[in-house]
Amino acid sequence: MKAACDAGLDFLGGEAKTYANNLIRDWHAQIVHLDGLKGKSAGNHRDNLFRLLNHAQVAPWELKPVHVTRYFESRTEERHGKALAPATVGVMCAAWRSFQNFMLELERLNEISRQFNVRPARFVNEENSIAVKRHKANWVPKSWSLTPVQIDAIDEQFRIAIRAAAAARSKSLLPLQRDRVMFHVAIHFALRISELVTVETTDFRASHDPGLQRFGNLGVLTVTGKNDVTGSVPMREHLVHDLLRWYLEKVRPALLLRRRGQGDGTCKFGDETFQVAQLLFPSERGGVVEPNQFRKRLKQMAMNTGTIHKRLTPHTLRHTGCTLMVPIYSPEVAQKYMRHKNLFTTLGYYHPTPLQAGNEVNAPVSLFGDDEEDED
Repeated sequence: MKAACDAGLDFLGGEAKTYANNLIRDWHAQIVHLDGLKGKSAGNHRDNLFRLLNHAQVAPWELKPVHVTRYFESRTEERHGKALAPATVGVMCAAWRSFQNFMLELERLNEISRQFNVRPARFVNEENSIAVKRHKANWVPKSWSLTPVQIDAIDEQFRIAIRAAAAARSKSLLPLQRDRVMFHVAIHFALRISELVTVETTDFRASHDPGLQRFGNLGVLTVTGKNDVTGSVPMREHLVHDLLRWYLEKVRPALLLRRRGQGDGTCKFGDETFQVAQLLFPSERGGVVEPNQFRKRLKQMAMNTGTIHKRLTPHTLRHTGCTLMVPIYSPEVAQKYMRHKNLFTTLGYYHPTPLQAGNEVNAPVSLFGDDEEDED
């Protein structure tokens, strides 16, 4: 059972309770409105602070390193001796360090000292976050990228499944065709799964670059993703363009007409509302494709190849896309298209050994003629 994150701080009472809650409320407002932390992340930060305070049973300005140590020890005991993952420890320490820095700003520190006759001190230090440092020192990247041969092998498994669904007049035909296009679009534009499933048709536009005008209104994809960072990624392969154009003409209209959902034509994903008719990849039910559904599809196609034994996830496709971009454009331009804040992050997505630039996906047009339609 996790330590409580109750926001009441009832163990304090009186003026201390009011002051502590106001202090935490002001810190939370700062990390949201000034530091730009997403609402969910800021909420997790606040919950982790309350967990520590409820365990320590002290006011925030009375926290000491020993309270952090004892908290981690208690969590280890709850897990029957199994220590928390370094990444989890890191997230908690980041939250506590953020609050610590806020509380120790000189004006605030002096006010607390006058009010409660206690001078706050650092409670997150080198010792109680050493597990995080050791984890970073021994860190080995878990992510990887697909080779051109592996991309083609997965695409072939999609094609086999699509042909079988068409022959059986299966309802799975349209979703399989959609997911095949999602696979290639995710790689080509190096999208996160949350971006992939919420792409709208209006996110594409024609490019003013003469070299991209051959792609028409699919020349550039503008994406707003993590931390509200926006970037425009150009189309670069005519076969991806042809695949997407084929999907827009032959598959997507049928998906929209056959959706089973009810409602006003809108759907929710996270905190956002989308118009179903504008989604590039609508689900069969008339909403956003469930990320886990796409993950399962990728896993199945990778298993079906018989040659891919690593765990394939949508994030692998983003790594693959970055690895394809870097040699074509440059690391700095790829950073812009990946929408990373720093180049170091982009280079972590670049796996140059297995991949070579210029890989082209298989052409989609020959898979089905115009006269082959899915039947229920």
